[in-house]
Amino acid sequence: MRYYILLFLLSGLSLICSAQNQFGISPVINASMKLKNDWNINSKLEGRQLLNQNPFPENKKEQVFERLDFEVVLDKALNSSNDLGIGYLVRWEEGKFIHRFIQQYAYTKKLYSSKMSHRFRIDQTLEDAESPQFRLRYRASWEKPLSGLQVDPKEFYLKLNNEYLGVLQDSKTNMEVRGLAIIGYTIGKENRIETGGDYRMEEIFGNISHKVFLNISFYQNF
Repeated sequence: MRYYILLFLLSGLSLICSAQNQFGISPVINASMKLKNDWNINSKLEGRQLLNQNPFPENKKEQVFERLDFEVVLDKALNSSNDLGIGYLVRWEEGKFIHRFIQQYAYTKKLYSSKMSHRFRIDQTLEDAESPQFRLRYRASWEKPLSGLQVDPKEFYLKLNNEYLGVLQDSKTNMEVRGLAIIGYTIGKENRIETGGDYRMEEIFGNISHKVFLNISFYQNF
């Protein structure tokens, strides 16, 4: 069954990409470490390589390494289901740095053979020659093993994300919607790899743009 699901996701991805504004690859490396007193530190290094753009951008290459992000989030587990976190992201894009400050709350509920997570996040983005940008984000995530009742080592699992973002900048508002469909594999007790389609619809209240990325992520726990 897992192979049919993967084939469906990849087929849908190829159909969507043919009609969208941007398509690319987004490799991600995630590392997390448990600290004392239920504190955790999570870091993420993410790149974005554009392979196709439609319409073709003027005075720019169609295939270009768009940006590189490094994010660190420190969170405190309040109990088995709730945690609070603060973080910082620095982005290298078009020859300059962009800085983002993050505050978040997350809630996870274990179901019979899956788990459901909710994340509420606000962030503030600072960029030279640009007004500060403020965003309010909500993400729902569902994860289910493709065999058994829980994800064990050397087993596949399915993960679906849906996220909504409200954007405020220069007294102007906008909205983004994101969807992620992932097939994951647990390599061992402390690491796993995921791949799938990442779809984003941006500037909903203006000139709508559609972006699709093949997401390839590696996770390592310490």
